[in-house]
Amino acid sequence: MYDDVAILKAYGAEQFDEYGNQSHEVIERKVFVEPRGIYSSEFYNAAQVGLKPSITLRLTNRADYEGEKVVEYHGKEYDIIRADWNAQRDRIDLICEERVGNE
Repeated sequence: MYDDVAILKAYGAEQFDEYGNQSHEVIERKVFVEPRGIYSSEFYNAAQVGLKPSITLRLTNRADYEGEKVVEYHGKEYDIIRADWNAQRDRIDLICEERVGNE
């Protein structure tokens, strides 16, 4: 069921504060997801190139994903390492790796 919520994050234009510190505007969108595990073949293929996928989030349809690189799910941030679109069912799986430094 798609009754769980994740927050897709995109980073916009550079901004500078009054001290000259650089930051980026963060654009967030909530989407409904279904959490799924990582297939062993996906895990081992990713490990060969130094990635460690930890969760797959399935979105209800392709239009929900706009190329974001980060997703927040249950208070943790993940890097989206691959988006796998199933054209037959018009859904998309986001294969994600937990971000370094998450508690």
